[in-house]
Amino acid sequence: MSRYRITPSLVISVIALIVALGGASYAALKIPRNSVGVAQLKKNSVSAPKLRKGSVNSAKIKDRSIRTGDLAPGVIPGATWRGERDASTLLDLTGNLQVVASTPTLPAGSYLVWSRANVLGSAGNSTIICSVASDAAQNVTISPNGLLPLSMAATKVLDQPGPIELNCNKSAGSPQVAQATVIATRVSELTAPAD
Repeated sequence: MSRYRITPSLVISVIALIVALGGASYAALKIPRNSVGVAQLKKNSVSAPKLRKGSVNSAKIKDRSIRTGDLAPGVIPGATWRGERDASTLLDLTGNLQVVASTPTLPAGSYLVWSRANVLGSAGNSTIICSVASDAAQNVTISPNGLLPLSMAATKVLDQPGPIELNCNKSAGSPQVAQATVIATRVSELTAPAD
């Protein structure tokens, strides 16, 4: 049977282990919670990769300490406006372009626009032409006594304050508009893809 001998390297490694474990325990017991703050951190020493996922949320950010310019484009949507027509009465479309729904007067700027309208057909085929925000018009035929749920999207740059409208007219039949809505969301800029 062999006997274990205590060697100097074994003694040193055991002492090192005790010091290491004791030091961590001491730090855990003696350093108070929340004692490391802004004053103890060097400038730019904490970066995004060093933060644990989910460790920073809106509750931990001081109100009004971050401005829109501090964020990447598109992170925060702009203000949104909505306009709709009263659906209690039907709007008879004529041969002239009519405002079916309109936003209130908007400030000058760039907007993403969505619109929706329910258009009822007449006893025969009805044909309507609609455009939103002066975008390309849609020419649609509605079957007799049919219902067309019309949806359109566009972009619009207002050089001066004004409303954004959904306009329609008829070229055949006697179509009527029931509900209609226009929604405009302001964006910082509109960019076109590179050719």
